[in-house]
Amino acid sequence: MMRRTLLVTLLLCASLASAHAEIIGTNAPRAVTEDEMKGSLAEVDLVGANGAPLDLRALMANGRPTLVSLWAYWCPNCLAEMKGFKSIAAACPDRWNIVFVSARASDYPKDLAKFKTYGLPWKIVRVGDSTKTDVAKAKSARAFYGATADGGVVTPLHYLIGASGRVDAIVNGRLNFAEPQRLAAFCAD
Repeated sequence: MMRRTLLVTLLLCASLASAHAEIIGTNAPRAVTEDEMKGSLAEVDLVGANGAPLDLRALMANGRPTLVSLWAYWCPNCLAEMKGFKSIAAACPDRWNIVFVSARASDYPKDLAKFKTYGLPWKIVRVGDSTKTDVAKAKSARAFYGATADGGVVTPLHYLIGASGRVDAIVNGRLNFAEPQRLAAFCAD
């Protein structure tokens, strides 16, 4: 399973330049470490449109690999990925857990509206409001967003998590699932 996820990651990111360790793609000076980014997945609070929490750990417990994508309505690469996500939705929507997260919680209403226009079977959520009152949650959210040295975010940002719950790769930048060989690798059993 881990080998296949790693293979998928390598296939999807073949055109991207490698950065250090498991962070692949656009190299951005970070204010957080790779370990902090990985650890944030267990700590960050995510909520949906109705304010209901999304328990990412419970979702990942179903034994499927998980893709968590930070997404924004204003991000050209995020929008360009939608063709590939439509291909996944047509070919293998239940193969992976896929979760989209608004790259900036303040943009969530606009992200949600734009995301809905694609008709995908997955939801887009946002980081919860606990970050406004809980210092530890704010720190987790900052790591989850992969905060850059100047306080920004790199979008899209993808966490590829194996069925075991281990983060196999963090990918900065656009993934291309639309190419047949990459879609086939992503949908493989």
